[in-house]
Amino acid sequence: MYKAKIVLNKKESDSIYLLGIKVLKNILKKFEPGQFLKIKLDEKLDPLIPRPFSIHAIEDDILYILYQVIGKGTKNLSRLKKGDIIEFLGPLGKPFPQLKDYILCAGGIGIAGFGYLLQKNKDNLPYKIFYGAKTKKDLVRLNFLKKFHIPIKISTDDGSKGYKGFITELLEKEIKKEPKTILACGPFGMLKKIAEIAENFKVDAYLVMETFLACGIGFCRGCVIPLKKGGYSHLCIDGPTFLSREIDLNAIS
Repeated sequence: MYKAKIVLNKKESDSIYLLGIKVLKNILKKFEPGQFLKIKLDEKLDPLIPRPFSIHAIEDDILYILYQVIGKGTKNLSRLKKGDIIEFLGPLGKPFPQLKDYILCAGGIGIAGFGYLLQKNKDNLPYKIFYGAKTKKDLVRLNFLKKFHIPIKISTDDGSKGYKGFITELLEKEIKKEPKTILACGPFGMLKKIAEIAENFKVDAYLVMETFLACGIGFCRGCVIPLKKGGYSHLCIDGPTFLSREIDLNAIS
């Protein structure tokens, strides 16, 4: 576990926060896009198991995490202030695969893991970004994304910004017109639909999966992902990104 000082814990929407922690540069050099870390707030705070978070961005000696308040752990995290100390374990997991001529698709807080990818791969940026959320208030970090001068297609469930409907509907139209490799992160239902689109149009889709994570190093075997060929992969050491046609999404509840 490493220690880090909080320099920012900013509210981006009703439930989404941007956390900035100061980390030694020699540690930051180890991180690659697509990896994650586990944060432990305080041994006296419940829950005790460290929570996993995607790496959103790195600027100088500050590592940024974009997170949504959902349960007890993230609620406690949102209460921390500048100057507070946290502990983290990382980097964990495998980086994103090296892709060319690809599209990013994010649903809601799924956008969190793509910021560092854009920062680190300026010579190999995605063709387009597809970003959907329930409402325009949940479309966070748009100004950050626009700095990379990539076309961004937006949808909201309620039609408050961009296309009214699911982002997968826009994505399917794009893939039908111009097949591209897809890298996606978001709710399970969205990922399942993207796997279907990829199969129908014979393109590769890489899905960033989520499941319960305890140890983060493959020891507890609590984060298994079922495979179509039989057996399992561990999200924490084999993922979190998997090729859609290799995993058995129907076996995941």
